[in-house]
Amino acid sequence: MISRIITGSILAITFVFSILLLPSFILGILFTMLFVYAFIEWLSVAESSFTSKILYTLLFILLIFSSLNLSRELFNYLINYALLFWLFIALTIILKPSLLRLIFMKLAPIFGLASLYFSWVIIVYMSSQASLPVINESIVNIFEDDNFDNIRGYFLFIIVIVSLADVSGYMIGRTFGKIKLCESISPNKTLEGFLASLFIPTILSIFYFIYLNGYPMLILDLLLIILCCISCTIGDLYVSILKRTYGKKDSGSLLPGHGGLLDRLDSYLPTIIIYYYWMFI
Repeated sequence: MISRIITGSILAITFVFSILLLPSFILGILFTMLFVYAFIEWLSVAESSFTSKILYTLLFILLIFSSLNLSRELFNYLINYALLFWLFIALTIILKPSLLRLIFMKLAPIFGLASLYFSWVIIVYMSSQASLPVINESIVNIFEDDNFDNIRGYFLFIIVIVSLADVSGYMIGRTFGKIKLCESISPNKTLEGFLASLFIPTILSIFYFIYLNGYPMLILDLLLIILCCISCTIGDLYVSILKRTYGKKDSGSLLPGHGGLLDRLDSYLPTIIIYYYWMFI
């Protein structure tokens, strides 16, 4: 418990200061390295052979480099594909999680590549939607964006939402949780923790936007905040199913008290897509 709090605090402080202070190019490199490392952890959990790890990692890196000069049209297609991908994942987890286990037994590297790539590409091009008119067909990525300062707040806000959802669910579930949410996937998750992960971030967001900043939130805004919080749990369960399929407790041991990097990144994977739709579409 103590190591989890200490590691979580160090991570939060590091990322907040990185987003606030680092040049966009360096931040883009940092994000890319984190996603590549998380993909390597995914391959390790899926018990890929050494040769397969090398080939899939090279494929992922090649895909990243080939995506550094996307057109707005292709980027929009990727956004829609990402939404459909995570809709399929969410429905499978809710209706038939055993199907996802079968898929992971055959196609775990492909699904890991897809889920990490979609989130990476949205992060890298997120600033383009905030700093350029939508009618402009050219878009810029984080490595070449001179107006990145305009969207540092967007990155901070998604970290706040995911962190609040994770911490609320963990603390309330651990303290008051009685009803199991999905014991076959994640035995420690409870209904009480899940509801807290929705309720607490939503209430704090309302307080921040309406009472502190006078921002008139719409019902759609509230709905999308709740969807972001639900997505955190979907991402967590998605990686939990992978780990259970291969009999692993954590994706690695990089972060004391948390496991691997993938264990911390999992909640962001689908949430980034919902967050993007909320902010820019």
